[in-house]
Amino acid sequence: MDSHRKYKGNTAERIISEYEGALLRYAGLILGSGSLAQDAVEAAFIMVLKDSDKMMGLSRDQLLAELYRTVHHVAVTIAGRQQLCSTGTDVMAAVRKLEPAEQQVIILKILEGKSNAEISSIVGLSEERVARLLYKSVMNVTGKLKKAGLL
Repeated sequence: MDSHRKYKGNTAERIISEYEGALLRYAGLILGSGSLAQDAVEAAFIMVLKDSDKMMGLSRDQLLAELYRTVHHVAVTIAGRQQLCSTGTDVMAAVRKLEPAEQQVIILKILEGKSNAEISSIVGLSEERVARLLYKSVMNVTGKLKKAGLL
């Protein structure tokens, strides 16, 4: 209920203090590097906070979804530049080999504990599409781990 009202406390300081930790975790899981995650989150905050008029009109849920989308975009761009999709055999290496949309939903669901509805809001897809992507992602990771002899 409260999360759907306009988020009047959308000051830069409040937004950063409230969301930075979760966004750093999220970006770190995508990138596999704390320093690159910091770069991604800082860039995302700058991008989102540049449009302060738009930010002030968003609800808390809309703001959070916008931040997650922006962090994801920046992190994927950084990952592409850094070629961080390593050939390692651990679970995160397998996740990093997925398509960006699959990475995003599996990280948000399994590692961040988000519901399908929350993921749907963050990624801008229907809950049905999110469920299909999650299924496909889990099957892909399982296949990669089996191929590597880890399952």
